[in-house]
Amino acid sequence: MEELNDGAASATVDASFDGSGAVLVNLRGELDMASIPGVEAQIEELIQAAPSRVAFDMSAVTFMDSSGIAMLLRAAKRVEFLAVRKPSPPVQLVLRATGLSEVLHVDP
Repeated sequence: MEELNDGAASATVDASFDGSGAVLVNLRGELDMASIPGVEAQIEELIQAAPSRVAFDMSAVTFMDSSGIAMLLRAAKRVEFLAVRKPSPPVQLVLRATGLSEVLHVDP
């Protein structure tokens, strides 16, 4: 697990593959303008391995702004199937408010 911290915001990314070859990405912390570039760089490395399925466990995300939304949408464009698993209350609020809970596959 790598921590991304610029002094203002931090996020951690931990990834693995499940038995079907899907990428499981565990995100923790704040997903905002300060942390997204580092988070997205790590996700890019995973997506370059050409998985067709990616799942984001967002149970430990404490904050997400429009940068996090944009990251999810960019990732969704690059894979066949993207799921958001266990979204934390702040993530649920953003997904509902933006209507993305209707677009992305959200698993409670």
